[in-house]
Amino acid sequence: MIGKGERLFAFVFGLFLVGVGLYALLFSQTSMAWRVGGGAALILLGGNMLQSSWKGKPSWLSRIGPLP
Repeated sequence: MIGKGERLFAFVFGLFLVGVGLYALLFSQTSMAWRVGGGAALILLGGNMLQSSWKGKPSWLSRIGPLP
């Protein structure tokens, strides 16, 4: 179970990731493979953060542990 502050941060950051993913899909000036791959990955991670903040469980990004 995660606290209210962490849930709020996860929600806002999830919205940010979904927005960046949509922007990458729609307006990126690169090859189609990079647009779809990168945009879909960001939308997937952002959607998981939104869902995890709603349910109060750790997201996929929080499970990778502390990075150096």
